[in-house]
Amino acid sequence: MEEKSPNQENITDNLKNNDEQKDFSFLQMITSIVEYFKMIVNIKDGVDYEGSVEAIKKDIDFKGVNVWVLGASIVIASIGLNVNSTAVIIGAMLISPLMGPIVGMGLAIGINNFAMLTRSLKSLGTAVLISVIISTLYFLITPFGEVQSELIARTRPNLLDVLVAIFSGIALIVAKSQKSTVASAIYGVAIATALMPPLCTAGYGLANGNWEFFLGAFYLFLINSVFITLSTWLVVKYLKFPITTYLDPKRERKVNNYILFFSILIILPSAFSFWESIQESIYKKNAELFIAENFDFKSSKVINKKIIYKEGTQKATIEVYLIGDILTPEKELEIKSKLPKYDLKDTELLILQSNGHSTEITNKLSMEVKSGIIEDLYRKNEELIQDKDEKIRLLEEQLNLSGAGSFPFNSIKQEIKLQYSNVDHMSFGKNITTDFNNIQDTIPTFLIHWKNTISETEKNTQRAALETWLKVRLDDDKVKVINY
Repeated sequence: MEEKSPNQENITDNLKNNDEQKDFSFLQMITSIVEYFKMIVNIKDGVDYEGSVEAIKKDIDFKGVNVWVLGASIVIASIGLNVNSTAVIIGAMLISPLMGPIVGMGLAIGINNFAMLTRSLKSLGTAVLISVIISTLYFLITPFGEVQSELIARTRPNLLDVLVAIFSGIALIVAKSQKSTVASAIYGVAIATALMPPLCTAGYGLANGNWEFFLGAFYLFLINSVFITLSTWLVVKYLKFPITTYLDPKRERKVNNYILFFSILIILPSAFSFWESIQESIYKKNAELFIAENFDFKSSKVINKKIIYKEGTQKATIEVYLIGDILTPEKELEIKSKLPKYDLKDTELLILQSNGHSTEITNKLSMEVKSGIIEDLYRKNEELIQDKDEKIRLLEEQLNLSGAGSFPFNSIKQEIKLQYSNVDHMSFGKNITTDFNNIQDTIPTFLIHWKNTISETEKNTQRAALETWLKVRLDDDKVKVINY
């Protein structure tokens, strides 16, 4: 066996040491990165346990000022929903005190304070009852009855609303637990969760006997309330707030199971609604692609289309309105046979064209043509108005640039006449100088003709004085006065 020389042994040892140092450096780097991220996501430092609990307790009860603020925010939110104003709705969300008892419930469950939990549930129930009654009365007496998009948006909650409520609740309790409360987080949560508009929409449903609106909106409110409470409870447990009443492990595990079961029960309908929304979105995308690829004809044109998605066992419908040459029955069958290729096999395709065989279809097509023409005219008129507005704006800019629209010529004329009695007559204009490559400047210029009774020296003296006065009067150092 060949023995290694001392040099070879030293080289081997150095290589081993280098490898160990590299491994150690890499581990150090990973450890440093992990420690850094642990430091920046740490929310346990600076937690004000006593202050947070007291602040949350103060916001739980609904009496006095809170009731008046709640009533005002209900009316504001109802008006915003009624006139479809997002800004008004946001204002109502910001002043609404509904968040207090909801956070109170989460804290109460987290610290096992059953007296606080009872208080929070009582306050929330009172607030919900007041909100629904006032919004119902508003929608009963309001003269505006049309359903707006802001109302409809609160009637179909889905899994995304659950996520919004969860992360809003986390942001809120984390902000409230710090010694210096992050006000912007509280305002942001008020806007994101939108507790007030669903209750007002439920009031609209009651006022109009629309149970679909009532149940959908109230379910959205329930989602927001439950998952803000759940997020608060989880963060309170994580931050280890002081426990008010200690439970034995078996009972605590039972409470946790109840919470988990109730949360899943609340999530299930929203998950189903979310799945339906995804299916509807996919269906409409496939239908648009089908129309675009199969109704491109030289002698016929699609003037309108309607994609009607139906949930469950009901058959969905695609209506295509054509003008131009009539499609043959064979061509229609060929197009319909392609529906399964676009995952539209359970779809009824209606190709509507004026073929003289159906008065109903002809009339319907005629209405679509008229509608399309009106929309086209409206669009063109709007473009024309915008073009005219742009031209007016440019002309106003030119007018301002020339000074004719803003220069106080009449008042300046009277002032010069009073102060300089030797002026016989005058002219004013903007003098543009150039070096034949670029415009150098636009200078306000006064041409003054003096009376012949004064000397040239006096004319020059008064010209200089007049120029100095005009520069101050017009706040423009570029003013020039020229004798002629």
